[in-house]
Amino acid sequence: MSRATRNSLPQAAPSSPSPTTNLSGCRANPFRGKIAPRDRKLLGKLAGEVALRTFPASQIASWQQEIHEQTLRLSRSIDQPNFTKVGRDDLVRMIRMYDDLFFDGKILPVAEAEGLSFGISSRMTRIAGKMVTHYPTGDHNAPRKFELILSSTLLFQTFEDEGRPAEVTGRLCRDRLEAMQRVAEHEFVHLIEMLIWNDGNCSEARFQSIANRYFGHTDYRHDLITQRERAFSKFNIRVGDRVSFHHERRTLTGRVNRITRRATILVQDNNGDRFSDGQRYLRFYVPLEKLTKA
Repeated sequence: MSRATRNSLPQAAPSSPSPTTNLSGCRANPFRGKIAPRDRKLLGKLAGEVALRTFPASQIASWQQEIHEQTLRLSRSIDQPNFTKVGRDDLVRMIRMYDDLFFDGKILPVAEAEGLSFGISSRMTRIAGKMVTHYPTGDHNAPRKFELILSSTLLFQTFEDEGRPAEVTGRLCRDRLEAMQRVAEHEFVHLIEMLIWNDGNCSEARFQSIANRYFGHTDYRHDLITQRERAFSKFNIRVGDRVSFHHERRTLTGRVNRITRRATILVQDNNGDRFSDGQRYLRFYVPLEKLTKA
């Protein structure tokens, strides 16, 4: 039996009218691949370094800009600051550069000794990123496996057609690549906390101290454009609205129950599932552009 601990970059409470929602390019590291899993002595040493080290704002900005420029130079997918394609290798390269510049290449080898994977997800429609800690044997003292994942959906929906800037971790982002960097930095701090202390929460002091001292973060949330905001601003549709759509040569009418990549519409029907209001409904998953306010 295994259990997973999830940490994610949550969305900040948006302002009206938004609906309310709560490897190249890196220095070689001679120690990679030579570390035993869950080395307590090494983790203790890292804890001391991470807890005390501080960088001046000018150094933080310089290294972040270097990573921005190197990503544009080295990536085969990210060809401009407001890129339209991104791959797992882009995230891997970016995190390695952060590790090399800010942590002298000491974090990733220790995480990789236990198990570390990266991912880009189009199914994450509310959180911008997540770091998942797996305990394969169910023992929290045994070697773990880590997953660091970013949402491509939220990145691509932002800096597109909404005409507003985005703030991530308290930092105003000028383009999609800067937003990706801020999310990657946030999730990297989650990885560091779980790796070293096997515990962590972005709303607590230790996390915020690390994020501020290393990356200049002043908040732990994002206001990237979610599907709910896009649904309202572009299609004037909210959860609870009555809408119509075409299905198999018929026009059906129902209520919006949920908005993710598509809208979940509940249409009253005697053959449907019974809900808490005592009525029966059929579920339909409909693209936002196919809906009409009823």
